[in-house]
Amino acid sequence: MSDYDFRQLNDKEFEVFCADLLGVVHGHRIERFKPGRDSGVDGRFFSSSGKEVILQCKHWSSTPLGNLIRTLKKAEKPKLEKLNPEKYIFAVSNPLSRSDKEEIFKIFAPYISSESDIYGKEDLNDLLSKHPAVERRHYKLWLHSASVIANVFSSALIGRSEHSLKEIVSTSRMYAITYNHERALTILEKLGVLIISGEPGVGKTTLANHLCLKYVAEGYEYYKVSDDIKEVESVFNANAKQIFYFDDFLGRNYLDALRGHEGSQVTQFIRRISANKKMRFVLTSRSTILNQGKLLFDSFEHDNLKRNEFELRIKSLSEIDKAKILYNHIYHSGIGDDYVEQLYVDKRYRAVISHRNFNPRLISYITDPARLENCPADAYWQYVVASLDDPSQIWDNPFSVQLDDFGRALVLFVVLHGYAIHESQLAEAYQCFVSLPSSQSLQGRRDYLTSLRVLTGSFLNRTVSSVGLQTIDLFNPSIGDYVLRRYSRDVASIQTALMCLKTTMSLYTLISLRRWEYVSYAQYKQICRALLKNAHVSGYEGLRCSYISKLIRIYIELFGEGARDESEIQAAVLHLIAARHGEISEDSFVAMKWAVEVELIAPLDAAKFVSAHYQFASSDEEIRSISELIEKFPKGFEEYTAVGDVVRSHVFSLISENFLEFVEANDAFSKVQYGDYDSAKQELEHLLAGKLDELGISYDQTNISEIVGCYDIAYELDRYFENTFDTGDRSVEGPIGLIIDEIDDLFEKS
Repeated sequence: MSDYDFRQLNDKEFEVFCADLLGVVHGHRIERFKPGRDSGVDGRFFSSSGKEVILQCKHWSSTPLGNLIRTLKKAEKPKLEKLNPEKYIFAVSNPLSRSDKEEIFKIFAPYISSESDIYGKEDLNDLLSKHPAVERRHYKLWLHSASVIANVFSSALIGRSEHSLKEIVSTSRMYAITYNHERALTILEKLGVLIISGEPGVGKTTLANHLCLKYVAEGYEYYKVSDDIKEVESVFNANAKQIFYFDDFLGRNYLDALRGHEGSQVTQFIRRISANKKMRFVLTSRSTILNQGKLLFDSFEHDNLKRNEFELRIKSLSEIDKAKILYNHIYHSGIGDDYVEQLYVDKRYRAVISHRNFNPRLISYITDPARLENCPADAYWQYVVASLDDPSQIWDNPFSVQLDDFGRALVLFVVLHGYAIHESQLAEAYQCFVSLPSSQSLQGRRDYLTSLRVLTGSFLNRTVSSVGLQTIDLFNPSIGDYVLRRYSRDVASIQTALMCLKTTMSLYTLISLRRWEYVSYAQYKQICRALLKNAHVSGYEGLRCSYISKLIRIYIELFGEGARDESEIQAAVLHLIAARHGEISEDSFVAMKWAVEVELIAPLDAAKFVSAHYQFASSDEEIRSISELIEKFPKGFEEYTAVGDVVRSHVFSLISENFLEFVEANDAFSKVQYGDYDSAKQELEHLLAGKLDELGISYDQTNISEIVGCYDIAYELDRYFENTFDTGDRSVEGPIGLIIDEIDDLFEKS
C-alpha cells in the first residue's frame, strides 16, 4: 500500500492530484477554475440529477490539525453556505482519526452527506493503491513510491552514481514538468541517445537528471561518468538495461577544456548505445562548447549527431512553465513567509517570470534561505531585482568578502583543474601554495582541512565513493565562470596556481584560457615557459607522463623547431623516453615524432618507446599519432618493421574486440535488405578498410575478413531491422495536465 505524506507536492499540485484521483473514484471528470471564480471551490462536477458537487482540498500536512479545524469553521464554512451545493467532498493531506472526521463532518453538515466524503492522508493512499495509473500520472508522487525508491537506490553501479541519484531524489520536489521534458524524453525513447545543449543556468543538468531518474525508476542500472568516457568499460553490460549520464561531456561548462581524443571516443560509445535497444545515454553541454566541438571533430558531423541534439532555451519555456519553476522553489525552499509576501506585493512574481534574465539557476539562488541570512525581508525584493539584473554579483560578494586568501586559492585550484579533482591532488597543490615565499604574507586559515570544511556546501562539493575515493568539485558550474572572469586580470595568480596544481587537466584549461582570450598570447607563452622550467627544476618528481607529454606538445606548438635547443625540452623528452610506466597518451607519440623530425632523438629510441607503450593506444587519435611516428622510422630495417607489425596486430585485436567503436555498422546495414548477410559483410568490410586507411594502418584482405568475422553479422543485422521497424508504444509517460491554470491561479493563496 502507498504511504505518501504528499509533502513532495506543492498545494496546487495537490489540488490537481485530488481532482484526478477523486474524479476516477466518482466516475466524473472534475473541473477546476481560474482565480476569483466560486471562492472555496477547487473542483466540481455535476451528479446524475444535474446538481453541483463541489471538491475542496487543503494541503496543510505541516500544520497542526487544530489550526486546520479552526480555519474550516471560520473561513470555509461561510463560503460553503454561500455556495449551497448538493454535495461537498473534502480532501486534506493531514492524517485523520475517526474523531477528526466526525468533527469535520459536523462543521460541513448537511453538505457532506457522510464521513466517507472526507478524505484524509490514509484514505488518499488507499485509493492510490487501487488506482496505480493515477499515481503514475503524477511524477513527483510516483517518484517517491516505495517501489520506485527501492529501484533508485539499488540501481547505481558505483558509489558516486548512488550519491548522484540521492541528490536528484532529494531535490525532485523543486522540479517542474514542462513541455521541454516531454520533447526531450521523446527523442531519448526513439534514438536511445540524447545530447542536451543550452546556455548556463537554463536547466540542462536538472532535465538530464530527471530523464535518467525516470529510467532508473523503471529498473535501469545507472552510471554517471565523472570525466572520461573510458570509465564505462568496467560496468558496460550489453545484456542489461543501463542508462549512462555524462554531464558537460565536452568540458566544464565555463570553458572548452576538451581533451584531444574525447570527441571521437564519445561518438564511438554513442554508436554502441544506439545499436542496443536496452541502452540509454544522456549527455549535456553548453551550446557554445558543443558548436566548438563540431568544428574540432569531424566525427560529430560524420555520425550525424544533430538528430540526437535537444537545445534547451529559456524562450522555449512558456510563461506558465516559468511560473511553475518559480512557484515550486518558493513553496519548497523553506524561505520565510515574510520573504514570500514580498513577491506577492503587486504580483511581483510576474516581474520575475517575465524578466529577461530568468533562468532556473537564478531562481534557485534567490529562493535559497542560506543566501538570505544577511538580507532582511524588507530588503528581499531589492535583492531579487539586483540578482536578476546582474547575475554575476551572486558570487562576487561571497568570494571577495567572505573568503580569505587561502579559501580563494582552493577554489581557484578546482576551477583550473576543470573537473572533479582527487582530494589528494588538491591537498598537494594547496601545500605547495602555502609553502611559497609569496604566500607568507597572505591572511586567513592556513590549515587545509579547515579551509576545505568552510568551503564545502557553499563553493565546493566533497564526494566519497563506495571504495573511499574522495573528490572535490565546484558547488555550481557558474562559480567557474565567475572565477575565471575575475582572475583574467590577474595572470600572476593563474600562473602560480598552475605551477602548484601540476595536473594534466589544468593544461587543457590553460589552452582554453588562451583560446577564449582570457590570457594574451604573450602571457600564454610566459606561463608555458614557467611551467616547463618548474617541472625541470623539480626533476619531474611526482609528475605524470601525460602531464609532461602535454606540456612538451604545447611548447613545441608555440616555439616550433626552435624549441629543440632549449635544455628544458631536451630533458623533458629524455625523461619521457626513460619512463617505463605511466599515462602515455597521444601527446606522448606526437612529442616523439617531433623529436625524431628535429633529430633530438634517434629513431631507434623512438622505436623502443613505441614497443614499451603501444598498448596504451586505443582511441582514433592515439592510433593515428603512433602510425605517424612509425612513418618516420627508416624503411627496410628488421627492428623497425617488427615494431610496425606489433602495432598492427594490436590495432587489429582492438577493433575485433570493440568493432562498433570503430565502424558504424548501421551505415552498412542501411544499404542492404533484411536477411542479406553477404551484402552486409561486404559493406562492413568496405567501411573497415576505410577506417584502417584513416588510422594509417596497413592491411590485406585476410586481415579485413578476420576482423569482420569476429562480428556477429546475422544477429546484429536482424536486430537492426527489429529496432528500425519497432512499433512498440513510445508514448511519453509522466503526469498529464488536467486543465492548464493561469499564472495568477497558480500563485493564488489557498
